[in-house]
Amino acid sequence: MTTYIKLRFLIRHLNISCKCAPKPDFTCKRYKMYCPLCVLSIETWVLLISAVLFARLYINKQFGILKKHNIPHDPPSVFKLGNMNELKDDPDSFFKKDLERKKKFGLVYGSYAGLNPHIIVADPEILKQVQIKEFGVFRDRQRTLNRVNGKEMNKALTSATGDHWKRLRTSMSPLFSTTKLKEMIGIIEGCTDKMVENLNRILKDDDEKFSPKQVLTKLSLDVICSSAFNVDMHTQDSSNENSQLFKMAKKLFDMKRGTRIAFLLFFIFPPLQRVAELFNYSILPSESIRHFAGLVDAVIKNKDYDKSRIDLMIQMLNLEISEAETKTATKGLTRNEIVGNSILMILAGFETTGNTMLFVIYNLANYKDAQERARQEVKKDVEKHGGLTYEVMSGLKYLTQCINETLRIYPAVVRNSRYCEKEITINGVTIPAGCHVDIPNYGFGRDEEYWDEPLKFKPERMEDMSKINPIVFQPFGAGPRNCIGMRFALIEMKMAISKILLNFELDICPDTPKPPLEITFKGSVRPKEEFQLTISPLSE
Repeated sequence: MTTYIKLRFLIRHLNISCKCAPKPDFTCKRYKMYCPLCVLSIETWVLLISAVLFARLYINKQFGILKKHNIPHDPPSVFKLGNMNELKDDPDSFFKKDLERKKKFGLVYGSYAGLNPHIIVADPEILKQVQIKEFGVFRDRQRTLNRVNGKEMNKALTSATGDHWKRLRTSMSPLFSTTKLKEMIGIIEGCTDKMVENLNRILKDDDEKFSPKQVLTKLSLDVICSSAFNVDMHTQDSSNENSQLFKMAKKLFDMKRGTRIAFLLFFIFPPLQRVAELFNYSILPSESIRHFAGLVDAVIKNKDYDKSRIDLMIQMLNLEISEAETKTATKGLTRNEIVGNSILMILAGFETTGNTMLFVIYNLANYKDAQERARQEVKKDVEKHGGLTYEVMSGLKYLTQCINETLRIYPAVVRNSRYCEKEITINGVTIPAGCHVDIPNYGFGRDEEYWDEPLKFKPERMEDMSKINPIVFQPFGAGPRNCIGMRFALIEMKMAISKILLNFELDICPDTPKPPLEITFKGSVRPKEEFQLTISPLSE
């Protein structure tokens, strides 16, 4: 303040001002030219210039973090939004170029998302420390985009941090225990039977061609709604092709221009999340969030709290606690957390699982030997156990290999992330506090260092999982913060694919793209272009 008063005194003493009246175009009558002092006072100009200088100093400080810690990276720029300029031409470059950057920089390299430093680590030994051994330092997945999803989704497991996450995880893990999964097998099988009915109708009416994306995403939505809420939303009914539920679910993953701009803005300037949270702003389509929040609320109100019910909703309701209790409780869910995590289950179980099943049957349609071997395995196990039981779903070794191999080539999560809470040095690499460590799942899965002919579908390479580094291949994450619904998703996928194999022969169409498929990330990993396959009755 003293400096500012001295500055004002100096300005007045030197009489640095223009006292003439400016013309409408701010051309000074006195000096016959454009005069800045006719537009703003000298004090205002000094403040503006000072603000610009301080901003520049802060930017330089942020852009020096990676260099200070000897992390190789491309030079960042304000006009390039750090290192994000290439996203304009290719939005998928953030994961598709990981192998290029590894060859250029080595196993550890950096990148700036706006002013925020990210360290991409392709060294399995360092990642083992980050995701498992030093989990206390890297408890959170991220600190960006976890407060801009609306009041319900901000309370979901994937957005939670620190002790909040620990309480949610402790409460929700038993929902996916072996006992609970066994009880839900019948619900999942009932949904897959409807899928078979739809495929039989397609076989009869649509010249054997079908869109696997449409069939399998509707199935996955049906499974999660039935398993989570024990209600039939009729998402697979042929008479309900344009159901509101399906429309709203698809809309959640519709990355429109406005959504992409908001996504980018919060990614570059994380402090804006506090403002978004204050006004309950959601980067996700608000119409869809309101629809699902209303659906969950309606299901909650209609429950009779019968503890014999097996759906996920009733299990969460049995754990309900008040907001006041969260200050001391180590277990339990508030009403908002129940709603948010119910919506999260729909999000996680809709596109992600549906698209993974799509990639699996695409591979089986292209590799007929693998398809027939998987079919014979399913038939053998069904005969042994008398149906598609939990024991069968826990086995099916070769089909599991096909799923794992598919997830290697087409990972459900192209990059994973961990947030560093305090500075730490691991194997000679110093990771500063406040920095995100990114795990290049897509790059790992296509790296010739770990896989022979990485773009080729070879299920046999997944036969002995003890020979595969669980850090290099982590389709559901690694460490305490791995995917909580992993086993549920695998059972759903095995059940659906088994039903298809037992009833139909899969084949490609003349215009089906050849492997490997081009993929893109738009809210989830999906094929860049939709395609069709053919089905025919299984010959005995």
